[in-house]
Amino acid sequence: MARTSVLFITMLACAMQLAASFTQPVQVARSVSAFKAVPATFLAAKKKKSDFDLSSIESRDLTREEMLDINKQNEEIMNMELQAMTVFSLVLSLPILYLCWVAFYSD
Repeated sequence: MARTSVLFITMLACAMQLAASFTQPVQVARSVSAFKAVPATFLAAKKKKSDFDLSSIESRDLTREEMLDINKQNEEIMNMELQAMTVFSLVLSLPILYLCWVAFYSD
């Protein structure tokens, strides 16, 4: 009885410790002025944003035929991926289907 209780308490403590890893840590508010201060990294990132020169990037609109061709290619790829996922799912479920077959139709 005592061994079972100790085992249960140990498992409960481990489960509580693992459950804490899936949550965000609680931050303690240190002071009101800490929340009003803007981090230096934010100011540096804002300054760097204006330094980029995007004039060298050339872009153009696609014609209707190009868009239809790209859509056709994407549709073919998505259909192949869907077929592959379906086959993979069926292969993984074969052992379960076999066990169901044996369970229901065995004497």
